[in-house]
Amino acid sequence: MMSDMSPLLPLEGGFNLRDMGGYRTADGRTVKRGMLFRSGVMSLLTEADEAHLAGLGIATVCDLRRPGERKRDPTRWCEPAGAFYWSRDYSESSGVLGELLRGAVPNAERMREMMIDLYREILVDHAPSYRFLFDRLANGHVPLLFNCSAGKDRTGVGAALILAVLGVERSAIVEDYLLTNRFADFDRLLASGGAGIGRYSEIDPAVLQPLFAADGAYLDTAFDSLDRDHGGIDAYLATIGVDDAAKTRLRELLLD
Repeated sequence: MMSDMSPLLPLEGGFNLRDMGGYRTADGRTVKRGMLFRSGVMSLLTEADEAHLAGLGIATVCDLRRPGERKRDPTRWCEPAGAFYWSRDYSESSGVLGELLRGAVPNAERMREMMIDLYREILVDHAPSYRFLFDRLANGHVPLLFNCSAGKDRTGVGAALILAVLGVERSAIVEDYLLTNRFADFDRLLASGGAGIGRYSEIDPAVLQPLFAADGAYLDTAFDSLDRDHGGIDAYLATIGVDDAAKTRLRELLLD
């Protein structure tokens, strides 16, 4: 569980940008605040928002988006703030919500099935990004912020992996994931045309709901896939360079 303090940062143009601190671990420790941040697009930030982020001393920003997404909705505040900005060029479509609407638009049930399938693919397609993310953390390049477009799928799986390594219980990991439903204002994003979703305005809202939702079944699918397809979370983490020594460093760095 987390304390009552809101994780959402006080930003006018932030989208699902929140502090991951405050969660309790199974052994009674707490994830530090001000060290781990997760976000969606940051192209709508105001100058005051960017100044606020600069004041947090963020050392690393890991942008999990594809090149086209980054070009359409650029992140501009990192260089002026002195934050190291990392991104990766790739062509895989998992996590790029617009790709699920190419061709014939599915019905709501099929859309949810496609989203569930997506969470198996993310673990494979974005393993190189998660490797870099964990490497930066383990080597102390914090505070660290990571983001994608909606801040819920690629970012959500990454957040779940981090919290699991830190020893946060599964129920709290799911709680963090589901906060997107509370804090991500997709209506505002639709109105702004951000994240390339402006063209969705003519699509049945019932079809879009599974696309924009943080659904517990989606994250359950990722955890199930870790066990079934990757030999368990520890085996998966080992394939991206997170060994026992790295886990120890992460816990020393990120837990009170």
